[in-house]
Amino acid sequence: MRENRETAGWPARGEEDTLIERAHRAVRLVAERTSTTGQVTELALTAAEQSAHPVGWYPPSLSHGQAGTALLHLYTARAGLGDRDTAFEHMREAVLGTRVVPLEVPGIFGGTSGLALALADCAHDEPRFLPSLRRVHEQLAAQVLDTDYLAVERAVTDADYDWISGAAGVLAYLVSIENPSPAVREAVGRLLDYLVWLSEPAQTRNTPHRWLLVPDVYPPVGNDHDRYPHGYLNLGFSHGVPGVAAALAAAAASGHRHPGLDTAVTTFTAWILAHQAADEFGPLWHDGVAVDVDGNEQPRLHGHDQIAWCYGTAGVASALLDISRSTGDNGLLTTAVTAFEAVLRRAAQAGPLSPTLCHGQAGLLMMCRAFAPFSGLARERIPVLLDRLLEHADEARPAVFADHQLPGHLVDDPGLLCGAAGVALAILAALNDDRPAWFRACFAR
Repeated sequence: MRENRETAGWPARGEEDTLIERAHRAVRLVAERTSTTGQVTELALTAAEQSAHPVGWYPPSLSHGQAGTALLHLYTARAGLGDRDTAFEHMREAVLGTRVVPLEVPGIFGGTSGLALALADCAHDEPRFLPSLRRVHEQLAAQVLDTDYLAVERAVTDADYDWISGAAGVLAYLVSIENPSPAVREAVGRLLDYLVWLSEPAQTRNTPHRWLLVPDVYPPVGNDHDRYPHGYLNLGFSHGVPGVAAALAAAAASGHRHPGLDTAVTTFTAWILAHQAADEFGPLWHDGVAVDVDGNEQPRLHGHDQIAWCYGTAGVASALLDISRSTGDNGLLTTAVTAFEAVLRRAAQAGPLSPTLCHGQAGLLMMCRAFAPFSGLARERIPVLLDRLLEHADEARPAVFADHQLPGHLVDDPGLLCGAAGVALAILAALNDDRPAWFRACFAR
């Protein structure tokens, strides 16, 4: 992209240099304010006091810990804006944190696979991390094999199968490991057993699919009980079957063979496509599909699109992009690109309020970067979205970029998923032609 910016939507040379300078300054400031353990700990404490729903800071965590901070400093150093030693120090603190409070869950954003993802990226630059990485991989495999992925209809929770903390995100990481050990291969098989089971026809009355979420398993936040009194089927990338389908397709593309795997990818993908709606901009997916008291699906045909990675059309399009690349389905690739370009047209009218990765401008920029090799519109929109994201930079804020957790409610989160580290990483990705390895935390490829 950089060598072809005049034809790819980037501004004229003088304006381009100014945009890049603004981007570099913002990234440097985020890095400077998160350079030590003391700084990120203080920011995390501030965020916990501000947050309506505090998550908690845990050094080994990718989303809310120093594993994510290490990636910020690693990519800042690779861009010539920082030093690798800072990244490695955060990575060491993340690993040492497991001795204080052990990592006991395998999930990608708060568990062992997220720590492994960050550690593997650091090991590319510092081979002395490799022994630790191999130990973490074996620990991750053991955790998967010890996890009870509940294969009981009408008792399944999204945390069992989803991308954020469930089987899908862990699977997507495990199948990316080169030369996996026997234990890792066995863990992959265990995850495939569960996710293939999830795709199979339900045997229980009033249950349209095994991934149905019933009111008894809803988390005690939000208004799901009012919106879905009889249950629903989650359509978001982060907590729904789009992430599951993308992870399964990646497993097949990585050479893993398993009974029912191809059929599972087809089943999930067909269901996602069947719930496509539309507005004046193009294809649209809602965040979930309600069921009635008899278990019949009640899809919404109209409504608002949440422009985010976690929920809405952009995340679904990203899943379809990953599936199309894994399966070689050019028709599905066209569908994914068409849907994402509709998102970009919507975002031109009213984009996300928050600058962050999970549900904000940084996430949209990240996805735009992922679609850029396949979409001229995505390439053209990268500088526009980058400029819009940089408008959120406030040097008076402790971490420069604050999460708009609720309208008018700002949280100075230093983390990757909902904080300043993720914003800075998305900015750097927009300025680089190479697809960053950390994208594996949010995409199946």
